[in-house]
Amino acid sequence: CEYAVLVSLLESDSEFYNTGIVDVSYKFEKMFVIRPQFFIPIITLLRNAGMKSLQYKSELNVMRNQNIDITNFESKINDFKTGFARNYDLASRQFKTAIDEIDKTMNHLQKTKDALLSSVNNLRLANNKADDLTIKKLTHGNPTMRNKFNELNH
Repeated sequence: CEYAVLVSLLESDSEFYNTGIVDVSYKFEKMFVIRPQFFIPIITLLRNAGMKSLQYKSELNVMRNQNIDITNFESKINDFKTGFARNYDLASRQFKTAIDEIDKTMNHLQKTKDALLSSVNNLRLANNKADDLTIKKLTHGNPTMRNKFNELNH
């Protein structure tokens, strides 16, 4: 299994990429995106996985040297791989679901922001109309009201 690790400073204000090691395999098969400060931790993870792999190989040689039934051992390894693959598949689907939910939330928040900005614009227009309101405009075309206001002013 080969994995690709992208070390990037792009989108520096993205909380999504600033949280640590990010699995983007839902977009690019077997790829992770990290910031430079997470390079050593991912190398450590890969090293530890390699060390575990070497440990398993060493244990296999010991078993072969002791004439242990290889068939049963391989069966156990295959069971482990099948179980691991199932868990990996479940985790990957859950990760994709979580990303989809985040995308939906971001879209909803954008719509809410747009509605608030539209609301501010309508309030501004209403305020302009209120500021533009005068007695002269209110009484235009209404001689009764114009006469009443003229009587008040005299």
